[in-house]
Amino acid sequence: MKHFLLLVLLAASASAQWIVNDPVNTAVNSAVQAGQAANHIEVLRQWAAQLEQLNRQLRELEAQLAVQQRIRDVMGNPTAAGAGMALRDLGATDLARTYGDTLAATRRLANAIDSLRRTSDGIYQKLDDRTVLGRDFNRQEPLYRRYAAVESQADNLATVHAETGTRSVALQGEIATTVEQLRGASTQAEVDKHNAKLAVLAGQLAHLDAQRRDEADKLQTQQILNENQAAKERQDFLEKQIAEERQTLAIVGAWQQSVKVTPTSYTRP
Repeated sequence: MKHFLLLVLLAASASAQWIVNDPVNTAVNSAVQAGQAANHIEVLRQWAAQLEQLNRQLRELEAQLAVQQRIRDVMGNPTAAGAGMALRDLGATDLARTYGDTLAATRRLANAIDSLRRTSDGIYQKLDDRTVLGRDFNRQEPLYRRYAAVESQADNLATVHAETGTRSVALQGEIATTVEQLRGASTQAEVDKHNAKLAVLAGQLAHLDAQRRDEADKLQTQQILNENQAAKERQDFLEKQIAEERQTLAIVGAWQQSVKVTPTSYTRP
């Protein structure tokens, strides 16, 4: 009996140590792990390829920057050089140049005597100092200075148009030449230089047009001031007439009240 129990216990302990092995499950797990490892390796390979491509692009950019730096070290900045060349060769002072006289100068130089003798190349007649009776008389010259100012400003406008017209033709010729050079430019540096030159030329043309408009505005302003002054003088004349009539009536009324009339005579106080 003791031997039987001992055999039973030995058999139970031996059965507790056995391991259950499933061949199908083991094969599936191994396949999944192998696939994951392969995918991970492929992802790492793609990352490595992308990093290599980025490194190659960075090296190309660094090489281009090195070439540009070498060009600037030897020739300077093409854009700055183009702007400097344009301003130097075309004349930096042309952008700030003024044509003709200022409005204050034209008013100061206005001459009433010259205005009276002005014919505008035979369009008008001279205004002499003689009446229809053929007798001389003295004019009040300050009254004619306003007209002289308008005529002086008109002369200044003609001068500005002539000077700016000559300069405008020259600028348009330079613009046409520069456009042709821009079309044939083979490097970016040449393109930058020609673009800078075109910008300066366009600025000068705009400056000329602005000065022409300014001179025309001055002439119109002076004419408006003259018309305004004439309107003020007419209003002043009317008010003075009314005031003089009232004052005359008051004087006449006072005189009439002071007169004493009798059937045969009258006396004054």
